[in-house]
Amino acid sequence: MAKKFLLALVLLVLATGVVFSQTDFKGMAKNTITVDFGPTIYGAAIIGAADDIAKNMLEGDLSLNSSGFGIAAQYERQLLKNFSVAGRFSYLGGGVGVSQSNTETISGGGTAILTTDLGVKIISYSVEAHARYYPWGKTFFLDGMLGYANMTVDFSGKIVGTVDAYKEEFSVNMNASQGFLTVGAKLGWRISFGKNGGFTFEPSLGYVYGIGFGDTVGDRLSKQINDKSEGAVDIKDNNFGQIFDILQNYVFIGGPRLSLAFGWRF
Repeated sequence: MAKKFLLALVLLVLATGVVFSQTDFKGMAKNTITVDFGPTIYGAAIIGAADDIAKNMLEGDLSLNSSGFGIAAQYERQLLKNFSVAGRFSYLGGGVGVSQSNTETISGGGTAILTTDLGVKIISYSVEAHARYYPWGKTFFLDGMLGYANMTVDFSGKIVGTVDAYKEEFSVNMNASQGFLTVGAKLGWRISFGKNGGFTFEPSLGYVYGIGFGDTVGDRLSKQINDKSEGAVDIKDNNFGQIFDILQNYVFIGGPRLSLAFGWRF
């Protein structure tokens, strides 16, 4: 299947390249608007990953509700036959809700019940400026990017502990965000199906690196938890912050990027 897809892509590139080469810069379509469904694939992957992680980490009676969605849009302007600039906005969000109940028998025959109802949401967006170089003035391009991105994490819910007739409830409401300078590069193909513009398919593959401003999201959440617990909990030395660092560096802000964009050239 993969070989057939690559063969079809090569044939499309060759066919559209022949058509495109017959149009000089003065008469060529210079504007391209696309919608990228690459982030949508990432959003769908978040759902499966969140379910697997939660099931492996948690025990007891467990109920999960996960979500994920992403989308991006871009406008490109051709300045020269071999050079263009573009502006892009992208969004990626995901979350998981966990309802869990654990019951234990304590010494003396009493019963302790701990009920947890928590939700975690992670949202990121980015605004990017792109410069593109078309070595042969046709479909294949090299792309460099500079932009700004933001990632926000929200925790909300409650924890209820019951021991026989005694009941105590704790509410959870925490929020942390961080801004990033993003740099990246990618290569791809702008494949137009008309004689001069028209419907366009743009697959590409690249990598994005984020340079954060200030404390990480994990550090900011850790500080809030430690402050709220008044020293009863100290999570500086565990893997709490590392989880958000991984999500930041490889999913929501940086990491490899697959783009499958569809649009119109005119």
